[in-house]
Amino acid sequence: MHAVLAAVAVTLLLPAHASVIGSTPQDGSAVTEQPGTVSVVLNEEIIDVPGGQSANALQLTDASGLYYGDGCATVDGDTISLDAELGAAGDYTLAYQVVSADGHAVSGEIAFAFEPVDGIGGPDGATEAPVCDAAAPAAPVESEPTTTEPSATEPAATEAAALETPGAATDAPEVTASSDQGAPIESEAPAEEAGGQLPFLAIGVLAVLAVLAVIAYRANRLRKDRAADDA
Repeated sequence: MHAVLAAVAVTLLLPAHASVIGSTPQDGSAVTEQPGTVSVVLNEEIIDVPGGQSANALQLTDASGLYYGDGCATVDGDTISLDAELGAAGDYTLAYQVVSADGHAVSGEIAFAFEPVDGIGGPDGATEAPVCDAAAPAAPVESEPTTTEPSATEPAATEAAALETPGAATDAPEVTASSDQGAPIESEAPAEEAGGQLPFLAIGVLAVLAVLAVIAYRANRLRKDRAADDA
């Protein structure tokens, strides 16, 4: 008898482990509106050590394994909470892990269903567990390819214009060399142009010879007439 009483006394003196006494949403319930905040309540305070938030966590997922909330769990006395917006209608699970005042870790899950009245839920969840204060990756920006229009002053355009313009290639003077100042030097006239002046030169010589012959003839005639008069 004394042994039984001693065992009961020892049991009563032993500290009881912390346990969950409530949650939002409640385990096994169905909600018809966005809760805004999900939470778990213990029967004693939760140890909230600055810089040690990783020991206390809430994780909200749907039946397909998508994650909801920003991953920033807040501890306030005996309650740990998480701001989250549910996605499509269906089953959800709220997993918790906390450290109670007696130093023991307490973990478990709260299951509930989301059945919106209008049938319209919130945005889709994330494929990876969110990390508190971590910036979401920026969406890649697709740049449109740029097209460079050929300039009208480019060599290709200039050559094409010269080919399309009649006489453009034949009228331009031929450039054979450069002067000391770098300016182009035009070549002399083609040989056939110089040769074309030769007939004019021959005609001029013949005309001079004809004039000289007439003068010589008249001089000779005058001498003969004077000789006849003297006789």
